[in-house]
Amino acid sequence: MTRIIFADDSQYIREAYRRILETQAHFQIVGVAEDGEEAVRLAKELNPDVAILDIRMPKLTGIEAATQITSTNPEMGIIIISAYDDLNYVKELLKDGPKGRAYILKTSLDDIGELIRVVEAVSDGGTVLDPELVQKLVRLLVENDTPGIANLDASEREVYELIVGGFADSEIARTLRVSQDDVKAISASAAAKIGLPGFDDVDKRGKAVEHFINRFTEVLYETE
Repeated sequence: MTRIIFADDSQYIREAYRRILETQAHFQIVGVAEDGEEAVRLAKELNPDVAILDIRMPKLTGIEAATQITSTNPEMGIIIISAYDDLNYVKELLKDGPKGRAYILKTSLDDIGELIRVVEAVSDGGTVLDPELVQKLVRLLVENDTPGIANLDASEREVYELIVGGFADSEIARTLRVSQDDVKAISASAAAKIGLPGFDDVDKRGKAVEHFINRFTEVLYETE
């Protein structure tokens, strides 16, 4: 059973999250907050497996609340829901490591299955970045001839984007309509080009996210 709290200052959004999450028998909503301070209090009192936090809330932002929550419980999964594709927010969320962290744009939650997928991934220690954000930033990396990433062919780039987006091999295979063996082979080739040992488990996928953020940060500083 995955125990969840979520925080948003909109009653409509809180009810929407509840309806989505309660469709899953293995999810248990143990707390709901209207602002960042209440989210921190509930996290400390209830010790859930996952906290879902809106980026903009009264009293504390989602990032500020996440920082306080993880200072006392670094193993708790954190999902930030945001309207902003600002990499600085992503960097702040991942500053202590990518394991069990997710940054998702609100537009992606038009698909109700996406929130369920993200909660499941984070509760298993995975890392999820919004696919739309990843695609946008990978294009920038390619345009700036970033070593490794700029050398990926079309198939490798697709797989790399989905890995950084937090998709499992089985999900990537369904999305691209190829076999899981094909996904493993393509991901191994992509990993070799960008200088990573591979994407075979959660930790290595987390390293892929770290690599992605680091490469984008380098390009960002170069273009300032």
